[in-house]
Amino acid sequence: MSFLKLQVRWYSNATQHSTLELEVNRTAFMIVDSDCGSGNEYVEKGIAPALVAAREVGMKVVFIHNDFSLVDEPGSIKREIHGTRWGNPEAATKPPPSQRIPLKPNYSPSIQPLPHEPDFPKREWSGFHETHVDYHLRCYDIKNLIAVGFSQRACLYQTLAGAVEHNYRVVMLRDCTYSAEYPDTVDESLPEGGWLRKVMLRNFEHIIGYTSTSPEFVEACKSVKKSAE
Repeated sequence: MSFLKLQVRWYSNATQHSTLELEVNRTAFMIVDSDCGSGNEYVEKGIAPALVAAREVGMKVVFIHNDFSLVDEPGSIKREIHGTRWGNPEAATKPPPSQRIPLKPNYSPSIQPLPHEPDFPKREWSGFHETHVDYHLRCYDIKNLIAVGFSQRACLYQTLAGAVEHNYRVVMLRDCTYSAEYPDTVDESLPEGGWLRKVMLRNFEHIIGYTSTSPEFVEACKSVKKSAE
């Protein structure tokens, strides 16, 4: 039985640091909405090396991606939120597609799913909402999730909140995601670069789970490999 000893950060009245011991065969590496092609800094410098490390220790890997074709209907509130409100007045009333062709995610070669690694489509922010993700993970007795992807303030956050609702322990690698600041929340004097990311990280570390980093995760996986040799 192998254990991953991972340095993590969390919050309770003040920022706390501790070490989590996670059973490797009950831990999954989850990649959320990262089908943004090649060249993304968070993918290439953060997610890719962490994914390599997870695979090297035999950790289960699960992908999740958005597929709006599942619910592309004239009455969908998402057409209003992401269409008419964003400058496309015909979005709410255009007819549904004549054929429901599943979206093919555009992953960077550095994080392309392997043939045995599932990639679940979702229609909402949370990857646990009306998908088979929870069922799949339970079939493999997974209890812990190491999560990366986009974005920290939207789908990744909502997916991990959903994971906790299903009784998973979650660790978000905070350098493998971003939270795009609004013009009035940017603050370069903050280490996080703005108030939105600072508040979202604080809230996550207080009520959802733990955070760590890609280098810390890679080092923890290296220790697992050494102990197995």
